[in-house]
Amino acid sequence: MNFTTNTFITRDNESIFYYKWSASPQVDFKGVVQISHGIGEHAGRYQPIAKLLQEQGYEVYANDHRIHGQSVKSKELMGVYEGQNYFDDAVEDMRELTLLIKEMHPNKKMILFGHSMGSLLSRKYVTKYGDDLDALILSGTASFMKGLGTVGLVSANFIQTFRGRNKKNKFLKSISFSEFNKAFKPNRTELDWISTDEHQVDLFEADPYRTADFSLSVFIDIIKGSKEINKQVAFDATPKKLPIYIFSGDKDPVGEMGKGIKRVVKQYNKAGVDDLTLKLYKGGRHEMLNETNRKEVERDVITWLNRRIVTLN
Repeated sequence: MNFTTNTFITRDNESIFYYKWSASPQVDFKGVVQISHGIGEHAGRYQPIAKLLQEQGYEVYANDHRIHGQSVKSKELMGVYEGQNYFDDAVEDMRELTLLIKEMHPNKKMILFGHSMGSLLSRKYVTKYGDDLDALILSGTASFMKGLGTVGLVSANFIQTFRGRNKKNKFLKSISFSEFNKAFKPNRTELDWISTDEHQVDLFEADPYRTADFSLSVFIDIIKGSKEINKQVAFDATPKKLPIYIFSGDKDPVGEMGKGIKRVVKQYNKAGVDDLTLKLYKGGRHEMLNETNRKEVERDVITWLNRRIVTLN
């Protein structure tokens, strides 16, 4: 099925690009899924799951986060952020898209689907705007990695003192993305950590909209944002009746090979979330939607979602 694209202007005058996959007219309209992509990628990579959701009766929207994909005016500006707080800005951009969606589909079920950085943004979103949503799906999410996260934040703050927030920095890139790849040595590419499917890894490595380098500010703001949303107070601020589905590979270094994911689940349970489901896939890495068993993963996501939406309706 085809998709359309459009842009909206944010409160601080940024132009944000987004996709819309209209629901199939052949089935009953179930609701709207909004997708929040991960760092360094773009919303167009979610075409396969969006098409499946279309066929199930969902309309799907996904924006390229600021400094990513087609929300950037030129490739030279990819990863360059000059604002005050990237994490908060990206969350507010997501809210603006949600409000646009609600204008087009008043009183329809709303589902937020976040992957990786997008899952962290989505978790922050529900602490502020949880009443917007009827279900939350988190892919490749993470607890706060005390070792890597703390070292990254200390290093970033130190470098910021001398270079400012807006410059890119290869050292921080090496202690983040490169660190994730170490578990899979000998490495074939810099992206072995995202999937065991070499074809999918190669596609992403060659993707013209892949962003590999970021302003120092982006690293700082995402690490700080991750630390904030992994405090128990953030879990406690999540609506208790919001159904949440969390899935990841048990060999995902972002999720600390399953350990970090289980900490996130434990904290949601402690907060009293009523409907919480965890699915860990054996041998899977960071991008389960691009893994060798992606058909199984897609089927599990849609099965969970259909059951929740039918119950809600």
